[in-house]
Amino acid sequence: MDTRLEQIGSTCILRSHEQGPVLDGNGLRDLVGDALGNHAEWIAIPLQRLPPAFFELRSGMAGQWLQMLVNYRLRFAVLGDVSAYRAESESLDAWITECNRGRDGCFVADWNALLARLPAPASAG
Repeated sequence: MDTRLEQIGSTCILRSHEQGPVLDGNGLRDLVGDALGNHAEWIAIPLQRLPPAFFELRSGMAGQWLQMLVNYRLRFAVLGDVSAYRAESESLDAWITECNRGRDGCFVADWNALLARLPAPASAG
């Protein structure tokens, strides 16, 4: 799988590369397996790796995928500009807003925006 581990303070993130095939259910299971095998707490997925159906709430894909991640106690981040998807659907916009308020996942513009959401590393004292 096209991933790398990033250790940010005490947080381990499995970061999917921007280039690569669009993820399907098997690809997600592979990411979950890699994350669990490497003790990662987060999976970061670039927007371009998600299929368009992910952003169609009636497809159920997003709900199924996120439920799988939550069941395995993994957090997720979608990296990229989702404003076009949000503009097309009020319910999707509300769902993304709710995700961003919670603790299990977020939709952020880029890697740096994700890092800003993470807890600050504890200082040695």
